[in-house]
Amino acid sequence: MSRRPTSTRPAKPSGSYDPDDVFLGNTLALSTWAQRNRQSLILIGLALAAVVMGTLYYISYRGGHLQRAALELERVYQGAAFGDTTTAKAELAQYVASFGNTPYGDEARILLGQLYLESGQADQAVGVLADASDVSEPLGLQAAVLLAKAHEEQGLLDEAERLLLRVADRAALDFLIRDALEGAARLRTLRGDLAGAIQLYERILDTIEDDAPERGIYEMRAGELRLKTEQG
Repeated sequence: MSRRPTSTRPAKPSGSYDPDDVFLGNTLALSTWAQRNRQSLILIGLALAAVVMGTLYYISYRGGHLQRAALELERVYQGAAFGDTTTAKAELAQYVASFGNTPYGDEARILLGQLYLESGQADQAVGVLADASDVSEPLGLQAAVLLAKAHEEQGLLDEAERLLLRVADRAALDFLIRDALEGAARLRTLRGDLAGAIQLYERILDTIEDDAPERGIYEMRAGELRLKTEQG
């Protein structure tokens, strides 16, 4: 009578760890969970697809939006140069409403604010320039100077001076620093702060070479104010 061959695979001790059994168990558990939650997985997949499609659409839309903003700004600039002021202001206001969140928005705000100032509309100029007067940006410095002028026309001399001094402190170009300090010195003179105006003219002189022709102008202004303070 023949014997049945015995298995050569050693018997597993009770409680021993078998990686194959663990992997198989995890696979079966995952499959069972997936079947039970099939609807949720489908919804998650659709949501992820929507996010991807939305991101791609936004990138495409953003690129086209910026291109339209650039072309429209060029058209508006040409209209402002050759058209009437009223139409130019209306078109610029519409441009800011449509493309104000693009990199070209502040350019339009500055031009619109300048047109408002030229038309004697200081309140409207303040409203449009306030959003563009970040002195940490080159365009923001230009907007802040215009905003200071608008505040001056409103009679807010202290606010106008504060803005000009911020420009002088943050600007990198000497001529821009000089113009801001000169404007602030003029405002201090209007308010009767002659000593403060002299200090600003001295700051201007510190930025000018000794042999520069324009130096004499500021030396004369500072000298006139010193004479007034002595007489007063």
